[in-house]
Amino acid sequence: MIVTPTPLDQKGSKTAILQCLHKYGAITRVRLAELTGLSRATISTAVSELIGLELVRESKERLNTGGRPAVTLKLKSDTRLVIGADLDPDAWTIGVFDLRFNQIAISRVPIQDRSIASVIRLLVDQVKSFIQDFGKRLLPMIGIGLPGLIDNRNGMIISASHFGWSKVAFSGQIREELGWPAVILNHNKARGLAECRYGAGRDYHHMIYIGVGRGIAGGIFYDRQLVEGAFNGAGEIGHITMVPNGILCSCGNHGCLQAYSSGSALELQARKKVRLSLDEHTSLTSDEDMMQLRYEKVCLAADKGDWLAKEIVEEAAQYLGIAMANLVNIINPEAFILGGSVPRNSKLFVDTALKTMRQRSVSQLSQTTEVNIAQFNEFGGALGAANFAMDELFSFPLCVEE
Repeated sequence: MIVTPTPLDQKGSKTAILQCLHKYGAITRVRLAELTGLSRATISTAVSELIGLELVRESKERLNTGGRPAVTLKLKSDTRLVIGADLDPDAWTIGVFDLRFNQIAISRVPIQDRSIASVIRLLVDQVKSFIQDFGKRLLPMIGIGLPGLIDNRNGMIISASHFGWSKVAFSGQIREELGWPAVILNHNKARGLAECRYGAGRDYHHMIYIGVGRGIAGGIFYDRQLVEGAFNGAGEIGHITMVPNGILCSCGNHGCLQAYSSGSALELQARKKVRLSLDEHTSLTSDEDMMQLRYEKVCLAADKGDWLAKEIVEEAAQYLGIAMANLVNIINPEAFILGGSVPRNSKLFVDTALKTMRQRSVSQLSQTTEVNIAQFNEFGGALGAANFAMDELFSFPLCVEE
């Protein structure tokens, strides 16, 4: 019996093909059939339609198996665009990318008011501006990287202590304002996803991203896919307990890694130690209010050889190195990618963390584990969030709806 596909079946086939091309890049029709489970006849019909709609193109490439060049299929990158956004304590970074994730436009919007209504309004206004600029080339969906503990399945911010937010139905509010589906994830996971696919982690299958700025969080990637955990909490590396009954952390626990290795921890330690060493020269002392001392200055001073700054940075980095050693022993990644402004501003911090990791972990596991600095700075979170939106939402209907 011959079964004629319904329009819904055809849309499902096209969606499956588009999602595979997004995930795997250039692949043959034969490989598409293997990955999607669709028949070759269905693949042939659907691909022809996608080419006609200028969503897919053919090219001849020599594959790893050798032999004659094969006809492969790719997303036609310039026909559609996707938006990703990343929120940090000071600003939104919002980017427009093509389907090969080249940057088309980027905007950084400072935040003055941290109320949820104000923060959402800034995002929506900038997205609407991009809609005016790029029109129907924009896919009607958005990925958003946010600080804090995120339930991405339900579109909920569980808690974001820097903003004083808890139990915020963020995705629903964005959908209400824009009329677009929205997905959210922790912004360090978004930054890690960008590094995994396009940046310092692109050559690894199993890696861990750790972002060290005012706080610490991360993303775990297995076979290049984000590990989310049973309740979307995998990667809360900043809240590993390092010291029982230690310093109080913003999460309410005591002794968390974040309380010892983050930028905020560096500032607290610097202010404390400067007050205790007023008779000894250090570049960290000045006539300015010590409450204005920022961790970036501590990092830069340490790399220039300031004795007190070095002491502070090395102590903080040792705690991170111990946490990394534990992760080596438990997860055994190929590499760590260190992002955020602390690793970016201090080679000493990175070198000390690496040395400590190798000393504290099983040597047979850590001797080949690499530690790299993240490549993306300002727009990495927006790029990763746009990728996450494509992973979760990309479909044929979204590409052709009027």
